[in-house]
Amino acid sequence: MSDRHLVIAGQGRAGSTLFYNMLRHCLRDFHLPEGETSAVSCLNRPGNACTKRPFDILQMPRIAAAFAGRKRLDLIVTLRDPRDILTSRHRAVPGEYFYGADRCYHIYPDRAPTLTAPGFLQVHKAILETARSGLFPQGIFYLKYEDLVAHPEAVQDLLARDFGLRFEGDFRAFTEQGVTAELDRALNGLRPLEAGRIAKWRAPEHRARIVEQFTRFPVLHDILISLGYERDRSWFDAISDASAAQAPGV
Repeated sequence: MSDRHLVIAGQGRAGSTLFYNMLRHCLRDFHLPEGETSAVSCLNRPGNACTKRPFDILQMPRIAAAFAGRKRLDLIVTLRDPRDILTSRHRAVPGEYFYGADRCYHIYPDRAPTLTAPGFLQVHKAILETARSGLFPQGIFYLKYEDLVAHPEAVQDLLARDFGLRFEGDFRAFTEQGVTAELDRALNGLRPLEAGRIAKWRAPEHRARIVEQFTRFPVLHDILISLGYERDRSWFDAISDASAAQAPGV
């Protein structure tokens, strides 16, 4: 079993398309489709392949069963500060928050988006279940958006070391390669790495959204701490107070 398949899955709006474009630019010895593709769609393709589809994390037991005995399967899970995910935008739904704790928008090629796809909590549950499943005894690579944007060279070196991947070129130069319309749409436009997109949830315009989501779904506090983005809930008290001070009549 010499052929390999590299799956990129996990949280949406967590840099998976950015990362995939980096791989398309400089990863060698792998076939990478031009758009978002499920892992099973490449099952019968000979040789090594790499696919990106965040919601594949919800189907990981089925994907692992399909590849068993046929190709080595490796998994890269995309993560990001939940607050940035919950305040993310998509050009297909202007004026709306794209990704909620319970639901996110499903984008169709031929009709209007619908708020019917699984949200942050369902995907987080699937990530935990996959981690505990034993399906990847060689380990799972957890890729935080913040690390990818701030330290792309270090991420590239870790992937070469841990997964034995071969690169020609570097991640920062990914904009030198053109992208398809589908990948450009998911990126909200091709642009160089922007460290300013880290912690964008802090903008005053997002306070009400953050307060609403963390009030409706308090388990988000535990997840935020478990992922290492906060040590306690004091940050929430601060923005709650600021949001209340901005309310009409206060």
